Amino acid sequence: MQKEEVLILHLVLFHVKRILEDAGVANGHFKAYENLGVSPAQVSKSKSEHKKAVLLLCKGISEVLKTNYPEKLVQNSKLKESLEFAKIIAQ
Repeated sequence: MQKEEVLILHLVLFHVKRILEDAGVANGHFKAYENLGVSPAQVSKSKSEHKKAVLLLCKGISEVLKTNYPEKLVQNSKLKESLEFAKIIAQ
């Protein structure tokens, strides 16, 4: 995977993180990512640093999904709103 592709993946996962946080279903699941201190906007960081950030985001997202029942996630109005908005943009 090229560095540009890793950066794009980092950005997409970062947005998923923000959606989960805005919906109030992420409670400390992304501390390791935040402690890393690498954001998708920091293109000067190395490819390996962005890969580490991607892995930490994936871990945080999977922990959110593991600790929240699917019914709870589907019923969350903020999460529904964000997903509807994402669907509109994707069209």
